[in-house]
Amino acid sequence: MKKGLIVVAVLVACVFGFTGAVLAADISTSGTIEFKVTGTSQDGQASGLFGAGDVLVDYSVTLTSGAFEANLTPEFDLAGEALTFDDAYIKWAPDTLSVTMKPLGIDKELYDIEGSGGKPSIPSNPGLGFEVPVVPFTFDLVVNNVAVGDDAEFSYGFGMKYELDGVILEGVYGGTAEEAATWYGSFYGASVTAALDSLTLTGQFGSFNPETAGLEDGSGYFGKFEYALGEGLGTVALEYTGVDKNFNGAGTPTAKDYSKIYGEYSYPLTDAVSLTLDVANIEPGTPAGAKSYTEYEVKIGVSL
Repeated sequence: MKKGLIVVAVLVACVFGFTGAVLAADISTSGTIEFKVTGTSQDGQASGLFGAGDVLVDYSVTLTSGAFEANLTPEFDLAGEALTFDDAYIKWAPDTLSVTMKPLGIDKELYDIEGSGGKPSIPSNPGLGFEVPVVPFTFDLVVNNVAVGDDAEFSYGFGMKYELDGVILEGVYGGTAEEAATWYGSFYGASVTAALDSLTLTGQFGSFNPETAGLEDGSGYFGKFEYALGEGLGTVALEYTGVDKNFNGAGTPTAKDYSKIYGEYSYPLTDAVSLTLDVANIEPGTPAGAKSYTEYEVKIGVSL
């Protein structure tokens, strides 16, 4: 199976290489190999010093010609022997805007605010993304749809970003008419990030408004503190996420609110190799009687 994945990667690179030669386009490649082991104290899950291990390989091939750009990013999960495409798109970017087509699916999420059921988002379906920079603002729009019988159900997401003097203000609004989607309804949120020399602070707030009758609106927030210790000493980060019962259950109240405290230390071993250690304490809020638990991860990343 692993040999088959390598053959697929070679074929993808060859196709782009041949296409680039024909079109006299520029080709760039990049990639990462991620070696990691994880553990958890959650009931019923793998335990011990290292509960599970995995190796992920991402390799991105990008072709550019004038205002056009095409990209394929296959991802290999060596533990699961699975090949997926982390990204695949073609983009047209003249001076005033960019239009991106993603045939494998495009979506939009509510920043970093999530509960046990994940983040509010529009479903990932084939669609288009638009971005218009009007300095110091950037506006973006995502539109996709899925066929349901003879009808098409559309999803959309709109974002705005304002950036000036190290401060970034963002807003997002999204919604889906796809009734089968977990986050059927709409969501909105705001984010602020401030970079102060070695310190970066982030704060986010968001709300989910379900469309299904009988479900309740929910909200949550996210905060992050990140500090660069100095040249060659690495970076430390601390995050906190809290969402209410309704948000945690995508409109259906869970037994308790969800919260997560996350800490991370990243250290550059070389210019191309980094070590990351992280630990998190999670209060899942569901099912009833579930206890809080701890997760930890050791990861070595190699840039190609």
